[in-house]
Order: sequence, then structure tokens, then C-alpha cells
Amino acid sequence: MNWIESNRKQHFVGIFIVSLFGTLLMGIGCIAGMEFKDCHHDKLNAGKPIKRWNWRCWDWQDCLAGALGGIAATAIQLLIIVLITQT
Repeated sequence: MNWIESNRKQHFVGIFIVSLFGTLLMGIGCIAGMEFKDCHHDKLNAGKPIKRWNWRCWDWQDCLAGALGGIAATAIQLLIIVLITQT
């Protein structure tokens, strides 16, 4: 599965926006929530309690895409803070 077939661009943009107006930790929490939701909607886990889930549905590349979006947003936040404090 490549970046176009998956929703990794949406993970990047979504976490970028969350982290831009929040914090990187808030973005990481959203990443975990999105992946948990994706596993919840996985065919193998339908109707099963969480203890019986197949956790192979967890997509680490989606997590990486979201983390990169959060890091980019945090870098922009830091740049804005530096520009404000230097004037």
C-alpha cells in the first residue's frame, strides 16, 4: 500500500493542523486515537472485544506520517515564537 492508496496524507495534514493550534503531544494523542479507530473498523476485529483484537491492523506508517505532520507544525510554532520575540 502506498501513500496514495492509504490515507497517510490525511494523517499528515490532520495532525499538522492539530499540532499547529495545540501541541505535539496533543497530535501524538490524536495519532493513537486515529489508529485505534482504524483497528476498530478492521474486518478482523469486527464484533470482538478489545482483548481479542488482532493488532496487526495498527499501521506504523500512518503513525509516522502523523508524527511528521506534528513535527512540522511544531517547527512552524517555534519559528513564529522566535520571530515574535526578536522584534
